Amino acid sequence: MGYEVSTGLMKQRATYALATLRDSWVLGAQQFLPLLGAWALSLGVPVAILLFGTFGGLLIDHALGFKNGGFVTLAMLLLPGFLIGGLYAGWALISLKVARGMPCKISDLVRPLPQALSGLAVLCITSIFIGLGSFLVIPGALLFLKWQLAPYYIVDRGYGPMQALRQSWHDTDRIFIPLAILDLIFVGISALAGFTIIGPIACHMALAVASALVYSRWLTDESNPEFAKFHKTIEQHDETR
Repeated sequence: MGYEVSTGLMKQRATYALATLRDSWVLGAQQFLPLLGAWALSLGVPVAILLFGTFGGLLIDHALGFKNGGFVTLAMLLLPGFLIGGLYAGWALISLKVARGMPCKISDLVRPLPQALSGLAVLCITSIFIGLGSFLVIPGALLFLKWQLAPYYIVDRGYGPMQALRQSWHDTDRIFIPLAILDLIFVGISALAGFTIIGPIACHMALAVASALVYSRWLTDESNPEFAKFHKTIEQHDETR
């Protein structure tokens, strides 16, 4: 009986994750142009600046007498990072609007300074620790999952970076297994699409929409297979207080 219950629950979790996967691609296709424009400005352009700007910076610094690069090269290395970080919160907002079926515009990328700085801080913290954890694979994947929802707390609730990271860490406890299933599916799709040009871009956009759907739906959706278990735990905790 226990095995049947466990198998049934795992099937529910997988089905729920697959439904979100489907919705993320459908919504991404419906809002492809806004998403592509936001992706191009928040990531594509900075990466292009990094590639071409660094090469140009090396040429300029070499002409100025800096054989191994100088201030221009350093600026071309730092500028893309600040652009990506500064627009990170805006990218999260556009993904969340797409997930909620709300109209979005490119100007949504430019967030108020507190949100932009919070997004930059979250991106720096998560990139550093996930990057370090990735050397051991599992810790990096775990940190990505636990902090996956952080930018949405910044743009939707106005949280600061540390509060957003803590809330994401806490809330993903409720949905850990279906979210892990969803992320693993995206890893597989990304690996298969890695040999194409548009594939990785489409996967990045779809994952952003999927993460926004998780934030917007999963934590309050009664059809979530983890929902009843979580609220039963809360009720038991309240009774013991």
